[in-house]
Amino acid sequence: MIKKIALLFVIIMLLSFSSFNNFRKLLIEKLEDYTNYYPEKIYVQTDKPYYATGEDIWYTAYLVNGIDHKRSDKSRVIYVELINENDSIVSKKQLYTNDISVPGDFKIRKEWTPGNYMLRAYTNYMRNKDTDYFFQKQIPILNLVVNDSLNDIVVSLDKNKKPLLEKELIEKPEINFYPESGYLINGLISKVALKVKDKQNRHIIVKGTIKDSDGTTICPFETFEFGLGYVTMIPEANKSYYASVIINNQEIKYPLPKALPQGYHLSIVNNGHQIILKATANVDLGLKNSFLVAHQRGKLFFEKLETENKNTYSIKLNTNNLQNGVVNFTLFDNNGKPVCERLVYINNPANNININVSKNKTVYKTRDKVSIQIDLVDKNGNQALGNLSMSVSDLDAVGQNSKSENIKTYLLLNSDLRGNIENPGYFFEKENDIKRHYLLDLVMLTHGWRRFTWNTILYNTAAEKAHFKPETGIYISGRTIALKGTKQSFSAATRLTFMGSDLYQDKKQSNANGAFKYGPFVFNDSIPILIEARVKDFKSDDNKKNRFVNILLDDDFNNSPKVSRNTLLRPNVNDKQKIINFIKQSQSITKIESEFEESARVLDEVIITAQRKSEREKRNTLLNERTSYGFPSNRIDLNDYPNSESLTIFDLLAMIPGVLAYNGSISIRNGGTPRIFLDGIPVEIGDISYMNSGQIEFIDVLKGADAFFFSNSGNGVIAIYSRTGAGIRNINVKRKPGIIDFKALGFYTAREFYAPDHLNGFDEAIKQDIRTTLHWEPKIKLTRDTSKSEVSFFTSDTRSNYAIKIEGITDTGIPVYHLTTLEVD
Repeated sequence: MIKKIALLFVIIMLLSFSSFNNFRKLLIEKLEDYTNYYPEKIYVQTDKPYYATGEDIWYTAYLVNGIDHKRSDKSRVIYVELINENDSIVSKKQLYTNDISVPGDFKIRKEWTPGNYMLRAYTNYMRNKDTDYFFQKQIPILNLVVNDSLNDIVVSLDKNKKPLLEKELIEKPEINFYPESGYLINGLISKVALKVKDKQNRHIIVKGTIKDSDGTTICPFETFEFGLGYVTMIPEANKSYYASVIINNQEIKYPLPKALPQGYHLSIVNNGHQIILKATANVDLGLKNSFLVAHQRGKLFFEKLETENKNTYSIKLNTNNLQNGVVNFTLFDNNGKPVCERLVYINNPANNININVSKNKTVYKTRDKVSIQIDLVDKNGNQALGNLSMSVSDLDAVGQNSKSENIKTYLLLNSDLRGNIENPGYFFEKENDIKRHYLLDLVMLTHGWRRFTWNTILYNTAAEKAHFKPETGIYISGRTIALKGTKQSFSAATRLTFMGSDLYQDKKQSNANGAFKYGPFVFNDSIPILIEARVKDFKSDDNKKNRFVNILLDDDFNNSPKVSRNTLLRPNVNDKQKIINFIKQSQSITKIESEFEESARVLDEVIITAQRKSEREKRNTLLNERTSYGFPSNRIDLNDYPNSESLTIFDLLAMIPGVLAYNGSISIRNGGTPRIFLDGIPVEIGDISYMNSGQIEFIDVLKGADAFFFSNSGNGVIAIYSRTGAGIRNINVKRKPGIIDFKALGFYTAREFYAPDHLNGFDEAIKQDIRTTLHWEPKIKLTRDTSKSEVSFFTSDTRSNYAIKIEGITDTGIPVYHLTTLEVD
């Protein structure tokens, strides 16, 4: 009997060990999948926190691997949108980058309604998660046509107040409690974080006491900046607890979460260079078969299985090999259920990178040349490499607060924690500041890890499959549908043609669902494209039914995700005087621009002595601008034939010397069938047979040597140009089945920031220069060849102090931020 019991015990132990090994293998495998198929993050630096109607928003978008913050190897396409208060996208840019950053800009139209707009940035791959994972930043836009008082405009933006003191309260505040690692457990000592705020989400500084259900005082508490504080307590069985706060001579009670009779607890002390962790349990098995894991942004760096039946253990972990940012500790019980979670912020001095800024002067005059040298240096004084962007703005009009969000606070805090963290720059203003270190740990206690939940990552495998793929270029996609009958999707032959100086064609067979996809392509601006489809192939056009195909294009660019403002970075706009100064300066700039444009219209009389071109020469010059081959052998201009709308394309061709056109065929005398082009795109006779003179602007015929510009043109060329306007292809004529044309929107190329040259500029010499953004440098790249970079610009006519704000990221994935000033006297 004893042997049977022993054998049964061994079997249970083996099964338990096997079960744990399976769970451990699953957890590590899922974390590895998470890091291999890493999420992407985007951060966008703008030149200033708020704008006026009619201004430009200058920005640089940084796209990184969400694990190590290095350049992402997945996406190359970034979408940046400007969204108004009604959640309508008023402007959208499609940017391409093969680097870590790319510049862009928005033009704020004067007729837009002022208000709190949102700048949103994401990749297609990021759409696999909720839109809360997108970069989203509030952009206040002010109206310069002021009907109400300036103060009313400022009040509408004045959302961030200073923390309220207890004596200033006129209503009951809200207190939230956050037990360390999740729960209060009877008999286990626990730290409980508190966060106090009012209905306006303002932080409250209060004092109070924790009492039990008998009214006995357990301990006092006090909150500080951000309404944060904490207490340490040991809950007892059969007792409840509440926080007591006296407001307006009245006691207000706030119940604490009810303690569990049994459970687990994680206690962590972060000493900077070292983490001291204590795990405790009061369940029957104690900590036996519990599994502790620690990861940083999904990358596992510590694991521990407890094999003994003990109620507590302690661990010391050195943090020298960790990157800066949030670390997650999770304790799983013997059933693989996560029972405790604790976040810790790592600030490793070895990771610190400094931005050095050297100016050629200490004080500048108006219209003075500024030269700034910028480099990156690590803690040992070695040069670091990376990408930066820089804005220089007027401090009297534009508030640049070091407590605001920046690339460092976003990548290391906001993007990984649940909820918003207001004034996150506060925690990084001073190195080795004990108070800020203390408050940052309370932030860890009051915010959870938001990148994934364990149940989702471990068991919901289907949810992890990426429906939206990373984009490395522009895709042209759509479906082929039967023109008649059931009008269902079916597989058809398709052909794509790019119009342009370099002809490009490609053919694909759409799949059984009629879907086809061309790309990826990389091009800027817009390119006219022709897509054709045939039931069988392009060799069977003698059969009219071969064209019985409808082509439906996908519109991915305008298919934007839903708008949500749950994770919105809000700028500091609580300085009324600065905003008033900004509006007044913007009004002055608008007035100067208007007066300058008006004066430019008044020109001195200019006497031109040149031979006047004839109307015919002007007309031919205009038409030649639409062609790529210069002069034709023969041309017919439909402007010379008014009231000729009844003439068909064949009637028009027959009017051209040397061209034979009848019975649906075309030939050039002494030759075979010529090549036919419509607005530069090769087409077939059937594609133009529907056209008449009302749809055509002119027709060129090229013969002999003139035709050699085109390949395979031994029989000559007939080039037809529709009435679309010179240099523009936007054909709206009725097409035959099986053919569509459109303009494909290319990647946006950022405009260059206008920087006046006060040494060599002509207009600048006679025009007053007032700017709230003195300079914007969207991309400063520090490489091994250019470890230092020099940026030059001119001061304006405004005597003021200017904020130089530099943000960026190193090639090793360390975000950097620097704020300094420049004085103009």
